Amino acid sequence: MIQVLDRAMRILELLGEEPNRTFPLSEIADRVQLDKGTCSRIVKSLSERGFVHQEMPRSGYKLGYKLYHITGSSVNNDELTKIARKDIEDLGRELNETALLAAVHNDKRIVLYSTIPDRNIIVRAYTVSPLYSVCAGRVILAHYTPSHLEKCIIRLGLPTKEEWPEIYASESPEQELINALTRIKQNGYDILEDKNGLIGFAAPLFLNGHVAGSIGTFLPINRLTDRKAILERLLFYAEEINRKLAKTLSASL
Repeated sequence: MIQVLDRAMRILELLGEEPNRTFPLSEIADRVQLDKGTCSRIVKSLSERGFVHQEMPRSGYKLGYKLYHITGSSVNNDELTKIARKDIEDLGRELNETALLAAVHNDKRIVLYSTIPDRNIIVRAYTVSPLYSVCAGRVILAHYTPSHLEKCIIRLGLPTKEEWPEIYASESPEQELINALTRIKQNGYDILEDKNGLIGFAAPLFLNGHVAGSIGTFLPINRLTDRKAILERLLFYAEEINRKLAKTLSASL
């Protein structure tokens, strides 16, 4: 039994080295030094329990939803992009502004996918940004579990005054940070105006009760004509993506 557990852990560790990559069974067997038959039986058991995912028969394998659920981390980013891409494109087309899909990697907000509006002046998102400095990151932070959030703040420290100046209006910036994140969670979205004249909107995406990423849009403030309409469309597409994520999880069970 211990030997089987050791082999299963070696397989999961291998897949975890490149979580967005699909590994052929032959490569898994070779790299964990197992014969193909033994490796196939272990991978099949892991797949049946959701720890490993195979998109199609005879295709390769990657980490499954169960590991992301247990750790409270995001769904596989390739799968999230595939599920959300059309809705991100539709949001960007409707607003004719940059729309984006974001997740967290190494305590940074990363852009998984974004659209380009048909405009003379185009606002592009940085591929990687500090979590505190953008609404797409703040809205994800706000929906972390309390223990996950506490550990994240310990790792990151408090935001700088440049990243989040409002919390320093209080005598206790740390408590004000928690209060601000609580308000974002209660609202179900975040809106952020920055010093560069941009305004951003973001809403959370969920998988099995855990935040998996965020959907957002941003534009120059001088192009903003109807804040309420933008927020309504953003929340509509967030709900659509969340519905698809729930359906995907249900199909995997």
